[in-house]
Amino acid sequence: MVVLGDGSPGSGPAVSLRPGSVPAAYRAWISRAGRLCPKVSPPLIAAQLEAESDWRPTARSSVGARGMAQFMPATWASYGRDADGDGVASPDDPEDAIMAMARYDCALARTTAQVPGDSTAHMLAAYNAGPDAVLRHQGIPQYPETQDYVRRVLARVAHFTDTSLTAIGATRFGGVVVTAAQRWLGTPYAWGGGGPNGPTPGIGRAAGIVGFDCSGLVLHAVWAASGGRVQLPHLAAVQATEYGTPIPRDQLLPGDVIGIDHRNGRGISHIVIYVGGGQVIHAPHAGDVVRIAPLDAFTSADWTIRRYA
Repeated sequence: MVVLGDGSPGSGPAVSLRPGSVPAAYRAWISRAGRLCPKVSPPLIAAQLEAESDWRPTARSSVGARGMAQFMPATWASYGRDADGDGVASPDDPEDAIMAMARYDCALARTTAQVPGDSTAHMLAAYNAGPDAVLRHQGIPQYPETQDYVRRVLARVAHFTDTSLTAIGATRFGGVVVTAAQRWLGTPYAWGGGGPNGPTPGIGRAAGIVGFDCSGLVLHAVWAASGGRVQLPHLAAVQATEYGTPIPRDQLLPGDVIGIDHRNGRGISHIVIYVGGGQVIHAPHAGDVVRIAPLDAFTSADWTIRRYA
């Protein structure tokens, strides 16, 4: 069971590993690595390790990357440490590599923090293509390998996430909102998708995709938590301004929804569900999936917080 934080941003881990989803020998190290900074989590580190090496400790690439986390020699020289205390810092040592991956992720997140858009995707892109490429392109570079890498890692996070959670500090209603949303981790984004009973076909260019958009996920989670008593419209701006009770930031609890105004006062364009521990769950954008993200990815925007119970 994963235990969420007390409701204050940045407190406690928000997500843990699904039991049996990673090799037992690495579970404790992945859990430790996934809490080095707010931009990483244990399921994200697990998804990266799988994508990099499929869990092979002595993997080698054609360009010279080594180990489970596929470090190039120059990068390892900066971020490699003797994590397990055996006297040797080696990219072929799983414990050393796992901790170095998280250490490097955190550094990349800081380096790319000012790039507009999805900070987690930019961090992953920088791990694959280098931070200079992300800064130069001001986003995920148009390299097929990098684009595929980011998609694969984000899509696999749900597989490694323990969804049997209890949200400490949440209202009972808020805890069920979080649980209802977590059920759909990894579900495709579909504009116009999502209803009371779960994912639905999108509309327009998303007509062939069954999934959720941001407000569709909120609509479903709140409907499920209320037993159908609270029926929200499929519009983020209306959900975040005309329903529920306004909540100040210092009283934010798991299950509260946050309307995000990315457009400098021109209106709410996105909505997310707070899950505790400085994390949110949301349906980000076309080509992505329902996933957990750090709350501080949205701190530069204006918020409107609502509680529906």
